[in-house]
Amino acid sequence: MHRFILAACAVMLLAGCATAAKYTLQDRFRAIGIPEGTADCMVDELDERLTNEDLQDLAQYTLRLSRADSTLAAIRALMTIDNPRAVTAIGASGVSCVTGLRL
Repeated sequence: MHRFILAACAVMLLAGCATAAKYTLQDRFRAIGIPEGTADCMVDELDERLTNEDLQDLAQYTLRLSRADSTLAAIRALMTIDNPRAVTAIGASGVSCVTGLRL
């Protein structure tokens, strides 16, 4: 029983971290110049494509980015992260959410 409770707590903690990362990403994507609808779409897709660790890494990375002149420039800035899984997911979600084509 004790192990079950510890496992349940660990799952809730990880879910909480992922949720915090998602909210951070939504806010930061908007702050760097991605329109609200596109930002929300990208975060949803990134949540499907990336691990919780990758989401947290990306959320932390976005804190260093400043506002871009366009949506495309903001997505390009995101893709400079030193995380190949995140770069691939950002590119695919950006194309998907901007064009409506699912990659």
